[in-house]
Amino acid sequence: MPRLSLYRSEKTNDFRFFDRTISEMFSVGATDLYVHKYLGVQDNGPTASLSTPQQTTLDPTKIQDLLFLENRDRTYDPDIYRIRGHYNVQNLDFDLSQFGLFLNNDVIFITVHYNDMIELIGRKLMVGDVFELPHLTDYHPLNDTLPTSLRRYYQITDANFASEGFSQTWYPHLWRIKCEPLVDSQEFSNILKQPLSTDNYLGNWNKTSTYQPGYVVSFGDKNYTPVTPLPNGATSVPAGIPCTDTTYWQLDTADNLKDILGRYNQNISVNDAMIAEAARIVPKLGYDRSQLYLVSTDSTGQPALPVNINNLKSNPVPPQGVIISNGPYIKIGAGALKDIWNLPTGSYDILQKLVRMNLEIAETLPDRTDTGSGRVEGDFVIMASAIATITAPYGTSDNTYGEADQDPTASSFNPLLLVDTNIMDFRADEDPTFNYITRSSPQTLGYTAGYNVGDGTAPNGLPFKSGIVFPGNPLTGDYFLRTDYLPQALYRYDGALWQLISQNVRVPGGLNQSATQMGSFINNTNVTTLTNGTTIPEQQPLSSILKIATD
Repeated sequence: MPRLSLYRSEKTNDFRFFDRTISEMFSVGATDLYVHKYLGVQDNGPTASLSTPQQTTLDPTKIQDLLFLENRDRTYDPDIYRIRGHYNVQNLDFDLSQFGLFLNNDVIFITVHYNDMIELIGRKLMVGDVFELPHLTDYHPLNDTLPTSLRRYYQITDANFASEGFSQTWYPHLWRIKCEPLVDSQEFSNILKQPLSTDNYLGNWNKTSTYQPGYVVSFGDKNYTPVTPLPNGATSVPAGIPCTDTTYWQLDTADNLKDILGRYNQNISVNDAMIAEAARIVPKLGYDRSQLYLVSTDSTGQPALPVNINNLKSNPVPPQGVIISNGPYIKIGAGALKDIWNLPTGSYDILQKLVRMNLEIAETLPDRTDTGSGRVEGDFVIMASAIATITAPYGTSDNTYGEADQDPTASSFNPLLLVDTNIMDFRADEDPTFNYITRSSPQTLGYTAGYNVGDGTAPNGLPFKSGIVFPGNPLTGDYFLRTDYLPQALYRYDGALWQLISQNVRVPGGLNQSATQMGSFINNTNVTTLTNGTTIPEQQPLSSILKIATD
């Protein structure tokens, strides 16, 4: 008598008995699943390369993008397959224990009868297939203007044999699939772009078929219908004319599943509202700090002392006459200047302003008698003559001085000699606590300019000229805008050189007009025309750039 064993090397009547019984259990106690069968990826066409090869036939095992391992443009069978499946219904609870808001139970596991699946669909359910649960259809949406009920779609993310599906014969009878809610993305546009009314829907456009007015086909991620009436008295669209030909085709304006189920339009509305609010709060790009008060700094970068601070090491003695100070500066008392210029009493207006002086050392003739006797050598004196009075502002945005205790009307800093040439500051005579600071030409419109705040104008509404060539005879303090630069650059003449003050880079927020990386590189909307007449956008995704070239 042979040894008893339920396992056989072949599937016997015991296996078929168990399989029919399990199938009947699914027919009695399971729910319907409407399966959208994944057929394969669309042909890459003229954009095909080694990383994105051409797909001449639909095959669910092929990969569209070999570099990123993605199947972005998927094709689904227009026919819907109905199969029975079973899963445990569970509540969708929100998890608040982590940062953010998460759904704990939005992933479900469904089991289907294996042999029924092979018989109905022709293959195993795999990653990429999509199915609808009709018993979860929402017939009472909150938006009562929707023309249809809300369907519940799931995508398959994993599949394998179910452990509970193995019978006593050691053969499997159940197929277990892991499912997640369908999201509105490029991969499933072939399903979501279908119109709500499928009575006149013919599926994807076929180049070998002709189409009559009133029918709808899908091309790319949009739906098209033939124009009415057709040109040249035609009764149908000839074969081979793509839907992008506006002579024969027009966009179908009817709602599709994406308009009802997807959140694309809502996301766009939210994004537009956020951009509008950001443009209202920050009307221009960059940040402006001109309303903030910051103490000015000296040439070493340290905070400069404010006006009238007694910072001398010893009590100074008010100067009288001519005093030779340390360094290249000569301090001349007001009384001495009065004697030199023979100013009438009360006419000291010229002393209230700083003037540019020309100083020369000269030798006077010696005093002698009529007979020629007397001194042999004359006296050495300083001859001072006024050249011009400087009245132009020094160039800061808040109309203050370049340093805390200097006057903006008396600077002729020579950047070649690194000294101030021929400057007499009479405040040293009037205020013993005055501390002289070497001046330099301003480098910006102020201490607190900010970032991307240049608008191509001079500070405080001062006049300025513009052009593509600097003027020939500029005055110290003149502003000039170079319009041939990108971005346009504003310069200030300091007596010897044109100093760059600012650049015209500030534009209204939300617009891609700035001459920064955001406006000219990240949000680049330019189109390049090749020598063969074709056009390509200058802004291209990384997937189209990193292509493997042939040797």
